[in-house]
Amino acid sequence: MSICTYNNTLWIEPSAIPVGVFEDHQKGRIMTALGLTGSRLPKVNERTLFRYYEYLAANLSFPFVAHYPHPTNTEEQSEFCCHVLELLDPSNHLGDEFDGIFCNTRKGQYELKLPLIELELPQDSSNCWLVEDYWYWFWNWR
Repeated sequence: MSICTYNNTLWIEPSAIPVGVFEDHQKGRIMTALGLTGSRLPKVNERTLFRYYEYLAANLSFPFVAHYPHPTNTEEQSEFCCHVLELLDPSNHLGDEFDGIFCNTRKGQYELKLPLIELELPQDSSNCWLVEDYWYWFWNWR
């Protein structure tokens, strides 16, 4: 069994949880997002991608802050900041099993269509786990 440790805890010693426990919860959330039961996550295809789009469109709070690309220092935090305005329906816009779901973003005075998978959300964002679960499923089951 592998162990995941947390560095930013109030404990004097590092705390740990079994990775399998986290993955089980994540897998359950993904299955719920896809409207499925069971324990096997499905492959990414047009049908499952559209289901995930419907779930995210209904559960994400818009607009929200994200970063593109991932900032590597504090100066880049503001430079790479964008606002996600909406998700784009993969059956009507860009989006497929290779690029995933796209979203409409505003970065300064420009509106850009970016893949959701490319955005980095702040850890304190209420949307963080929703996008993290999507990322995990999309990258590992396409």
